[in-house]
Amino acid sequence: MNVEGIGSETSLSKATESTQLSDRRIRSLNIGVKPPYNPDLLASFLERNETLATGIRKKSRYEVGYGFTIVPHSDVDTEDADEDGRAVVRNFWRGRESRWLTGPHNSAEPTTPEEVKELARQDYHLIGWCCLEILVDLEGRPVGLAHVPANTVRVRKPQNRFDQPRHPEGGQFISADDAQFASRGYVQVRNGRRRYFGEAGDRYRGLEPRITTGSDDEPRVTYQANEGDEREPLFVDSETGDVAVGDASLLDNKPANELIFIRNPSPLEQDYGVPDWVSAIRTISADEAAKDYNREFFDNDTIPRFVIKVTGGQLTEESKDDLKKMISGLREESHRTVLLEVDKFNTQLDEDVEIELEPLSQGISEEMSFQAFREKNEHEIAKVLEIPPIKIGNTGTSNRSNSEVQDREFALEVIQPEQHKFAERLYRLVHQIAFGVTDWTIEYELRGADQPKEDVEIARRKLQAVNGAVPVNRALEMIGEDPLPDELGIDGDTTLLSDVGGGASPGAPGGEQTEQSRPDYLPPEGNKIGERDWSEVEADLVTKDPIEQTQFNSSNLDEGLFDFETNELFLSFDREGQSSLYAYVDVPTSVWSGLVSAGSAGSYHHDNVRLVYPYIEITNFHTRLPEGPSPDPDDVPEGVPS
Repeated sequence: MNVEGIGSETSLSKATESTQLSDRRIRSLNIGVKPPYNPDLLASFLERNETLATGIRKKSRYEVGYGFTIVPHSDVDTEDADEDGRAVVRNFWRGRESRWLTGPHNSAEPTTPEEVKELARQDYHLIGWCCLEILVDLEGRPVGLAHVPANTVRVRKPQNRFDQPRHPEGGQFISADDAQFASRGYVQVRNGRRRYFGEAGDRYRGLEPRITTGSDDEPRVTYQANEGDEREPLFVDSETGDVAVGDASLLDNKPANELIFIRNPSPLEQDYGVPDWVSAIRTISADEAAKDYNREFFDNDTIPRFVIKVTGGQLTEESKDDLKKMISGLREESHRTVLLEVDKFNTQLDEDVEIELEPLSQGISEEMSFQAFREKNEHEIAKVLEIPPIKIGNTGTSNRSNSEVQDREFALEVIQPEQHKFAERLYRLVHQIAFGVTDWTIEYELRGADQPKEDVEIARRKLQAVNGAVPVNRALEMIGEDPLPDELGIDGDTTLLSDVGGGASPGAPGGEQTEQSRPDYLPPEGNKIGERDWSEVEADLVTKDPIEQTQFNSSNLDEGLFDFETNELFLSFDREGQSSLYAYVDVPTSVWSGLVSAGSAGSYHHDNVRLVYPYIEITNFHTRLPEGPSPDPDDVPEGVPS
């Protein structure tokens, strides 16, 4: 379809670049665009306010500090993802030759990707932008990343005067065609010295990355000209900032590395980002003033300020000095007696000279009001950082229930979106542009968003709605568990859940006991994944090490045993004189610890185990659980009775 403009024969075309006006903020010659806030001043707040420092560290750690996995991109089916591409990005992130630096001179210090990216994320939240230097080999392939302090980096742009651009270094007027190249990249300013960097991806303009197999059978990336792309690679001189088009040998010095520059977007700023906490700068300053007040208060021995009132005369200079010494050393010499001499006024009044010490109305109550003021400031700072109070050590209003809710909201509403944006930026610049890998991205571990009980309850309702007419392995997948192991002898892909869990419960006369008559403290039939005979299980357990066994003081729980090797939790229940035994699978060690230390083991089992984990029913159980091997006598601590 051809769309014609009114009164014109030219076709309308889509504008690929924004046509909005750019900011004309003052640019300093040789040191790039001036940021909206002084980055060094912003960085200094990290040392001045502990709430801000803790919040930024916690936020950064939760975003990238707990590791990541290489996963297929959301637009790609797992079965169709290219394995050679995965090997390429895996070698970049985790390979023997990959390099990760937290500074310019620590190449010999072992560093992980998490450390480098965590520093970058701290800059992002503290300064408003972050910088990662792309380290490359001799052929231009990325081999790692280095953290560059954001407060030392400035954006380069040509200076404007009457719409005519200037060279960013020399200041001379240049043509508009050369302006975009003359101003390319970034400059780092440190102690009066400058170092230049290119923009991430410029060296790969007009090139097509291709994955080939090297002599060591490892996939490698090579570059060749892309006939469909007329652009040419750009290289920045690391010492002068000059830009060469198409060939790095045109530069006087070696080409600069490129920077991944990520800003915290703000509608008020185009070239840089703005940290979220700038709206709380006045609050932080007020908090600093409150800390200064507290320090002065305690420097004065926490004694309320008072006045010395002299009636009918005045203190001698010697008495004044003596009184000052007494007050300044009151804590060390609280027993000291001071004799004050007074010069009586030469008047005709018949009255004695009086000396009174009167405390002012300020003191402990005032100090307490400042403490409340500081607590309010702490809350305000945490609010702009979107950090739950418990994450900065404030547990005054937290309990187990609302802490879990705060953790989940923090993870899902604050951390997860930041993880996604950061991962997508790295995917675009490193995986796609530098390596030509589009099938694989990275996914950061998300802490605090687990909802096992809610997820299992939803899955249980779905399974009940179809009366268990779902394959066993599909049911396990719905509750987040692994498929059945082959040794159980059950084909989990074809066997329906209703066929596995539809038998009679142990102890039911004539096999007629139904799910409705089953005690509610027992695990539901819908979570059952198989059966094993006690004789077989017992033979395995008596030789296991390590295992732990305990007896419960509970109306329904009898005994418990935890197999640390397989993470199986065995629980026996006392049912009218008969015992029944169930083995929950894939149970974390923390759950076992919580069960044995709970005030009510039965309630803990009902709330945290019963509906959460699938189980195997142990049949023909008529004895006691084994206690496991006895420890070696040499390993028993002194004082433990035999």
